[in-house]
Amino acid sequence: MDYIKFENVTKEYVKNNGIESVLKNFNIEIKKGEKVIIVGPSGSGKTSILNMIGGIDKPTYGDVIVNGIKINKLNERKLMKYRQNEIGFAFQDSNFMENLSVLENVELISQLCKFSKDPKEILKKVGLSKKENDFIHELSSEEKQKLSIATALVKKANILLLDEPFDLLDLKTTKQILKLLKSISDKNKVTIIITSRNDNIDFEFSKKLDIKNGTVIEKSVKKNKKKFTGDVK
Repeated sequence: MDYIKFENVTKEYVKNNGIESVLKNFNIEIKKGEKVIIVGPSGSGKTSILNMIGGIDKPTYGDVIVNGIKINKLNERKLMKYRQNEIGFAFQDSNFMENLSVLENVELISQLCKFSKDPKEILKKVGLSKKENDFIHELSSEEKQKLSIATALVKKANILLLDEPFDLLDLKTTKQILKLLKSISDKNKVTIIITSRNDNIDFEFSKKLDIKNGTVIEKSVKKNKKKFTGDVK
């Protein structure tokens, strides 16, 4: 049974010069526990897909179904509970609480969801244990990206959504986090969806979706891992 399903989804945005469609009659199926990479250039709709799975945004037309529920039909109260308990987010433009420390930002997320992991342990696993008392303005761009990943992983979520998570990370840290993601998925059947501008990531993905002009032009199971070069931009 498909765990995540897009049925004839079209997503449109109002721009200055009219309406722009980033996804057109879009259909995908993802099973529970799958590790999926969505590949496409900037503006192809990768982040829109994550936003709709995460209940942050809704399709203009069509349905987004998660575990048998059309989440685009949920009211705001149910959507909030869904986002809090089912989804771990790691987005490029994470909104951290500037007046809280690194540790307090992760603790805040852990307190908002039903089930969570130890915030200090998660910070250690992403390489931020020495920064837990620092404030957001003291972090480098790379450290902020690590913190974004930490806020996703601290939840015991069923779905992890990571939007181009390795752009600013070095090779050692990237491998460390990929190993952690694999362990989480394999042990708890967590569905992991990662977006990237290319697929040069050394990870055992079960499915690859290539997005071009708002549609899936290729849907394949990767038989061989590709060597991660350290450049995912």
